[in-house]
Amino acid sequence: MRTKSNLLVIIFTALLFNSGLAQINDKPLESIKLKELRGLAKNALRLGDTYTALYYYCEWANRKPKDNGLIFQVAELYRYSRNYEQAEIWYKKLINLGPKTYPLALFYVARMQMAQGKYEQAKQNFLIFKKRVRYVDDIYFRDQYRKGIASCDFAIQMKDSVNAAVLFHLDKSINKPHVEFSPIMLDENTLIYGSLDIDSLEYYDIDLIDSMDIPLRQFYIAEKIDDEWKSQGPLAGPFNQDDAHIGNAALSADGKIMYFTICQKNWKNEVVCQLYYTNKQSNSWSEPVKMNEGINMAGYTTTQPAIGIDSRTNSTVIYFVSNRPGGKGGRDIWYSEFNARKNVFRTPRNAGSRINSKGDEATPYYDLNTRTLYFSSNGKVGFGGYDVFTSFGEKRRWEDAKNMGKGINTSYDDLDLILNIDKSGGFMVSNRPGGTALLSETCCDDIYEFTFSKFIKIDLITNVESQGEPLKDFKVSLYLINPTTGEKFLISYDNITEDMFKSNLDQGYTYSLEVTKKGYYSKSVDINTSDIDISTTISKTVDLEKIPSEPIVLKGVLYDFNSAKLTEGAKTTIDTTLLELMLDKPYIIIQISSHTDNIGNDDFNMDLSIRRAKSVVKYLTAKGIDPARLRYKGYGETKPVALNQNKDGSDNPEGRSLNRRTEFTILSEERPANFIPEFNEDDDGSNKNSKRNKKTSF
Repeated sequence: MRTKSNLLVIIFTALLFNSGLAQINDKPLESIKLKELRGLAKNALRLGDTYTALYYYCEWANRKPKDNGLIFQVAELYRYSRNYEQAEIWYKKLINLGPKTYPLALFYVARMQMAQGKYEQAKQNFLIFKKRVRYVDDIYFRDQYRKGIASCDFAIQMKDSVNAAVLFHLDKSINKPHVEFSPIMLDENTLIYGSLDIDSLEYYDIDLIDSMDIPLRQFYIAEKIDDEWKSQGPLAGPFNQDDAHIGNAALSADGKIMYFTICQKNWKNEVVCQLYYTNKQSNSWSEPVKMNEGINMAGYTTTQPAIGIDSRTNSTVIYFVSNRPGGKGGRDIWYSEFNARKNVFRTPRNAGSRINSKGDEATPYYDLNTRTLYFSSNGKVGFGGYDVFTSFGEKRRWEDAKNMGKGINTSYDDLDLILNIDKSGGFMVSNRPGGTALLSETCCDDIYEFTFSKFIKIDLITNVESQGEPLKDFKVSLYLINPTTGEKFLISYDNITEDMFKSNLDQGYTYSLEVTKKGYYSKSVDINTSDIDISTTISKTVDLEKIPSEPIVLKGVLYDFNSAKLTEGAKTTIDTTLLELMLDKPYIIIQISSHTDNIGNDDFNMDLSIRRAKSVVKYLTAKGIDPARLRYKGYGETKPVALNQNKDGSDNPEGRSLNRRTEFTILSEERPANFIPEFNEDDDGSNKNSKRNKKTSF
């Protein structure tokens, strides 16, 4: 059973750029002898030509109607070509042969029914398969039938829910009968996408395949003209090639680096994809460079890049899809952070089980402004096929993934979601009915533009002042706050020259807005948009407190006679004053200064004052304050603030008491450029290997 299934996997390692070509022999089908027919069918299977294989295998099966192996092969071909209706019909032919003969036939009948939105029927067949699962060796299916039942229940429950978005099928100059994929916006009016830009099935001689120019997936560009998207032909530059499939562009945050995928067949006739990048130089792009071997693992597919920025280090993070070892199931989403010092991406890590499933994950897209990963999965509970999910976080620290709901997701394959500039909608890819079809209405992916059914626009206007007077020239950091852990994710950091600034927020989040200015204490305000249900403008005023330029005396910080040891009262004073200030203002750097009166010799007093200042620093360090934020200095009796003796030469106890003091001075309050908040990365630790040969996608 697995042998035949795996054979099909080999030829369909690129479902999302399913060849859609037809290597049809010139002879009439009925005149081809059975021996030749078998050879043509098997050769088409080996070469990965879906429709040609179907063409010959259907004829072969019709001539041998009792050959159940051929029936299963045809059913598998229809499934991989995403003709769900025909696949259901052919799998059903195998069900009556007995539960042990083709136990997966019932599982795939349920899958095909779910793909057509026949959830009640699908659920019943999953429940029947539950009784037959003991005849299946692969533990993957023992998990997936449970997911199938849960997905049917979920879809039935969501049947009457409001559509999350309204979709518009793009112009036929863009959507051809073959697969379109991986849209990416360069600006509001320019779109790059992948396509096989031919208008119908292409026929070529199977005997001449090695010497013919086979059509390939390439990059194309579309422009918005009179409010409609129109293809402008192949993308200019060093991208498209004569001997490889090209797709899946992703831009760096500054738009100066483009990452993309190049896919070619290896000696085993398997399609293997690898990541490349190119640098923008003026108005052109450099020759593509293959990414390092850590990213492109030999013998495994690496594809579908998405670009993020680490909120702590500001380093580029590349997310991608791979079938390499160490994943959670089939194809997983992985990530790698750029090491600027070594000028190389680090060893990739798996994004974890909150993102990855025992099925396949695909087409990640990372929104920097909301720290949200959009991705598709066929291994999570959903409507069927690939559904689009979102998760807040980065690298391995994620919230539980959420299904984007009906309208965005269907019972079919929904992939490649990206947002437009203002996030009122975006683009996505789907094989749902209504697209430009080839041989069946669900065979091929098309690009759709969508608008969210309920888009809420939130403008933030912030004024900065001190004691009622406007302030200019300050720095603003905007953070997203993880609702579960309270962890902050930096999403923007700007230098503002005016006394106010504007920004846009997204609905459903909690933000922390931090304003810093030299000579003033920084201040943070939290903004929660969860309860906002209409477009609105939020106005905030941030009042900064000026930092005193003179030293501040810590009243009550006393020591035993001729000792640097802090009294219990002194510790209480520090806890309720300086320690609280250090915790409340995480960027300030202070200097502790200690002074004595003039009793005793100068050297002793200088040494005593140094030890006393140092004792305060040690106490604060023991309380968890970073030593890098603390300085200390002793002045002995050199800086009195009162007379130690009266004018007549008599002792002045009150003056000496004022001179025996401990002070602090704020040296700096600006957020250091390399400041990194401290928190641990959430490693869920789960790494169960359940690897299967799966179809490759761009």
